[in-house]
Amino acid sequence: MKRLLLISSLLFCALANSAGSSNTVIVISMDGMRYDFPSRSDRGGFSIMEQEGAKAVSLIPVYQSSTYPAHVSMATGVYPDKHGILHNGFWDKQKGKFSYSPDADWIESPPIWVLAEQQGIKSATFFWVGSETNWNGTSLSFSKEPFDGKISESQKIEQILKWIDLPENEKPQLIMTWWHGADSMSHKYGPNHQNVTDQIKDQDQLLLKLINSLKQRDAFVSTTLIVVSDHGMSEVSNVINLTELVDKLKIKGKLSVGPAVGHLFLEDLSEKEKVAELINDELFLNAYTKKNLPLDFHMLHDQRTGDIVITTKAPNMLSNRASNNPPKGMHGYNPDINFEMEGVFFAMGNGVSKNRMDKFQQIDLAPTIANLLNINMPKNIDGKSISLD
Repeated sequence: MKRLLLISSLLFCALANSAGSSNTVIVISMDGMRYDFPSRSDRGGFSIMEQEGAKAVSLIPVYQSSTYPAHVSMATGVYPDKHGILHNGFWDKQKGKFSYSPDADWIESPPIWVLAEQQGIKSATFFWVGSETNWNGTSLSFSKEPFDGKISESQKIEQILKWIDLPENEKPQLIMTWWHGADSMSHKYGPNHQNVTDQIKDQDQLLLKLINSLKQRDAFVSTTLIVVSDHGMSEVSNVINLTELVDKLKIKGKLSVGPAVGHLFLEDLSEKEKVAELINDELFLNAYTKKNLPLDFHMLHDQRTGDIVITTKAPNMLSNRASNNPPKGMHGYNPDINFEMEGVFFAMGNGVSKNRMDKFQQIDLAPTIANLLNINMPKNIDGKSISLD
């Protein structure tokens, strides 16, 4: 049963009371920027934000700790079992295959930019997951699409500044953008490689460029800048081919495979206990039926959770095919037992005091943004607003 929050406008909680309705919030997500990566760079934007604003020990991702579920959780304030985006690709028993889809209607909870627009606050996105199309009829005032990984952060900065420079009655008050971060380099070389460090330093300098441009405009008087990441990264050295395993065990069904979690939709449901037992006998794998799936995974969805859910831990990863050139870094693992999945959180500007904060959850980002912009959130979100002052 589809759990869309289409009546979100009727479920709003009390008005937030923070930086004020004239504030602007800019959110940058740096892909794969593990919580400790900024320490490998200095004299850049990370240092400025730490010196002048708030820094958390880490930002704890949802499970799976991957780009699509993480970005949607940050935007909605709910776990994947509510918003429905279980991984970058998954199977829906009614709608079929999802694979990096730009269609926002796959998302079953309203993103923060939808709530903003519904409440008269102009919003803009530049490649944030789920923002490339209207969500159930609500459109963004400004959106850059379709996604193009070749577009540089310098181009994104230029566009952000153009939005900031618009007249007050025209400019967006919420701007959200995805940056390359350290993800691709970490996958290719492993998280501890010098090439990853060089990429971190490049991103740090680009962040500094944006901060200096905002300072030149005296923008921080009425602007809050937030930098987050979707997940961290672990080294991997062993690839488990689930397709090969299912064939070997003579299991009949459909597989949907992520690097840390696989979903198996069985042809014969009467075999689910037997199949789970067979997979649990394999090295480095854990298998759960829906009945036994831990609730704190937040992975149980009516149409998108497999009859058998298969998990693994680093340095192992799952695949649906053989590979001659497997990645050396991977994510997607359970953040409750793998701290290397944790990402970054920095904030500075309006409504932010110099502050050292503990770890908090990705689902807390949307209500925190809402508090800064006086946006009313649905009552049934999972996250909570974090004080930045």
